[in-house]
Amino acid sequence: MRAYIPLPQGLSATAWAERHRRGEVPDASPYGLHRLADHGVDVTFGEVAPGRITERVAASVRYRTCGLELVEGLLTAGDRRRADVVLAYDERTGVPATLLHATGHRPTVLGIGWLTHRGAAPRLHGAFAQRAVRRAASVFTQCEPVLGILHREWGVPRSRLHYVPLGIDTDFYSVQPGPEPGTTVVAGAGEDRYRDHPLLVAAVSRLRSRYPGIRLELATDLPVRLPEDLGTLYRGRLDGKMRDLYRRAGVVAVALKPTVSGSGLTVALEAMASGRPLVMTANPGVDAYVEHGVTGLLVPPDDVDAFAAAIGELLSDPARRAEMGAAAAIRARERFTSSRMVANLAALVRAV
Repeated sequence: MRAYIPLPQGLSATAWAERHRRGEVPDASPYGLHRLADHGVDVTFGEVAPGRITERVAASVRYRTCGLELVEGLLTAGDRRRADVVLAYDERTGVPATLLHATGHRPTVLGIGWLTHRGAAPRLHGAFAQRAVRRAASVFTQCEPVLGILHREWGVPRSRLHYVPLGIDTDFYSVQPGPEPGTTVVAGAGEDRYRDHPLLVAAVSRLRSRYPGIRLELATDLPVRLPEDLGTLYRGRLDGKMRDLYRRAGVVAVALKPTVSGSGLTVALEAMASGRPLVMTANPGVDAYVEHGVTGLLVPPDDVDAFAAAIGELLSDPARRAEMGAAAAIRARERFTSSRMVANLAALVRAV
């Protein structure tokens, strides 16, 4: 079987593979999807390099549709014809590919990364997405509660809905040595719209009287104010350098606004694989990845006091931190590897 995988604008499988050889990014391909070959699926990655005028048009369309790559989808129509199925990891490429199926192109396995409640979707984005999710041969999400929303609000038949747990490269994010004795470094990261970095900053700030040397190391391009005496703010994608943050951290904290999207799960798994316990917002679906009291602590959204208390609880108990970190590293390798994720995706691809 031949699968065509459209990559979003700016992502190149060739460049990614070279960066992987240099130790900069995990897996040998984006999302580890080259591993489909281990399951009898020949993979072709699609990427677009439009001219200047075409890119201006494509950028305008992406802006008006909240990220949908409709122009790019048209440009790669010929490539898809040579495949048996299209596997799109998220809506950016998946919605255009699925809509083009109606004009004779190949069936699509469509990943949902950000689509949740119908009423929350911008008008054009929602209109295109609703047509696409109903036409896709198979629809998958990495946050299980989204399945019910896709059925009830978007009209996707339950028979075409699938939960595929997220996986990461646990060889790349290897278990880090224990942090320095007495460390009070808290690490955080992420730049999607559901991150609640101001809450994280406020929570760490409230712990200063108890832990005078506490430091927050935060990697994000989102607007947030982090006082210099409280920590360090890293701008731009750190990619493989995130391993250094996890190594220095005693606790990794992921503060989120209320959402059912599965925001924060990649950072959570990277931290777990690195052997670090988590403090994370208990949004729906998160508990399938982070087990409260075993691999981390889950706290309600919008509760600075609870978030601060959970971080302080772990900072004050090095033995418990080490126990949770060890359990997290084992859990990541047992359930959440990219190899395991791709095996599940291969089953979906072969079934259409």
